[in-house]
Amino acid sequence: MTAFWLASGFLFDALLSVSAVAVALAASLWIAIRRPGLALISFFFLFAFTWRLVSVLYIDLFGPLFSDQLERDIGLGVSAVPIGISQGFVIVALLFSFRPQRVRQLIGADGPGLASRLPSGRFSLPDLAFWVAALFVIALWAELLVRGPIPLFAGLERFDYTRLHGGSLHHRLMDWGPMLAFQLGVFFAVPLLRDTSSDWRFGALFGALILYLFLAGHRFSSFYLYASFFVMPIGAVLLGRQATSPSQGKMVSKKMLRYLSVAAAALCVLTAIAVIYSYIVVRGEGGQLLSKLTQRILVQQGEMWWMTYERVFLHDNWSSSIAAYKLFVDPFDPSRNSTMQFLMEVGLPLERAHYILALGSSYTGGWPEVLFELGGPIGGFILVALSAIAFSEFMFLMMRCVVQERFATCFFLTPILFAVSINVVSGMVNSFVQITFLIKVAVALVVYVTEDRWRSNLFFSPTALGPEKKAML
Repeated sequence: MTAFWLASGFLFDALLSVSAVAVALAASLWIAIRRPGLALISFFFLFAFTWRLVSVLYIDLFGPLFSDQLERDIGLGVSAVPIGISQGFVIVALLFSFRPQRVRQLIGADGPGLASRLPSGRFSLPDLAFWVAALFVIALWAELLVRGPIPLFAGLERFDYTRLHGGSLHHRLMDWGPMLAFQLGVFFAVPLLRDTSSDWRFGALFGALILYLFLAGHRFSSFYLYASFFVMPIGAVLLGRQATSPSQGKMVSKKMLRYLSVAAAALCVLTAIAVIYSYIVVRGEGGQLLSKLTQRILVQQGEMWWMTYERVFLHDNWSSSIAAYKLFVDPFDPSRNSTMQFLMEVGLPLERAHYILALGSSYTGGWPEVLFELGGPIGGFILVALSAIAFSEFMFLMMRCVVQERFATCFFLTPILFAVSINVVSGMVNSFVQITFLIKVAVALVVYVTEDRWRSNLFFSPTALGPEKKAML
């Protein structure tokens, strides 16, 4: 067997794959250690791609192996190399967009300090936001307890509960939940900019949402999605504090990271319970638990990329026109992610792909698969680079809105943030050509300009400048 591997070039291919993955993982680890704020901002992407890289490397090294979802053997190869390079593009773009000099320029000599500029009075935006969110969460729990069976105790899959028993508030949470989590994270973290403690009321509301999802039959994917959006503004605030006061910023970062570590450990325990309970009780697959987890963790995360690698890089079987037509003109279900629909249609027997999609299910992946399906083995890297730049610059814009306390702009940019983040993980490009998305962009732009003018009047009016600065005018 060893002689066969050496003769067939297996060792060289393995070294290429391992090297590509090692470099990408080392860069991600460096960000987590040296730039923890940036790691929290980009956690949604970094975690997903770390997992996918490990899965792709497993397929490269231990293939050919059988994929339950594809019903075929996949691997060997060097598929980790192009996807590792793709992740490297995003990491480089993030480091460039969030370079320390640029982050420091966001904070003027007077600091963010929006609260100190506002006239004193009874109105408090955090209090208003808390009571609105609290009423929604309370009503959500009441709906769960009153309407019907609790999925965790009834052994219901989350999709079945949503389809058969979910109320209007539950459906709103399924549509807008990650964006709500982001807003809770904003109001949780922003007080740190004013040298005060975090607003734990919003942390409690987020915990209530996670517990609700647990009882509603949700597992890892939902916990990971909601947690990723909740910590994004925390990362932005940590970067802002380090920009204004590096020594105090490090102290705040260490304290916050300790709290987040405890919360992450509790969330991991909850996730493990939910996953094991789902396989053993809900699905009745306890006897195949190890096999199912192996497929879920080590195969399913990378199998769709390996299919794209085989088509595009090994067989040169790609067509920009066909891919664009299926993505933007004639997807199986225009209301959902057309990227994975297309990848499943070309990777599975068509009838089987449509059957799975009709059930409301889909496979994992989409980015950068969709870009190589559109651009081929060369043009795909150009599209990846452009996608990485757009993603990193938009994330910097969101960080600017959080650090400068541009709450209105931040609120209206949140749906766009969701679309951009989902795209860089699952390749959902069809959302960008929807009329509703264009309307969201237009509204956010108007709000940004309006809020910017209001802030200019607030910060640079004679009454805000004070007697010393007024004398200089």
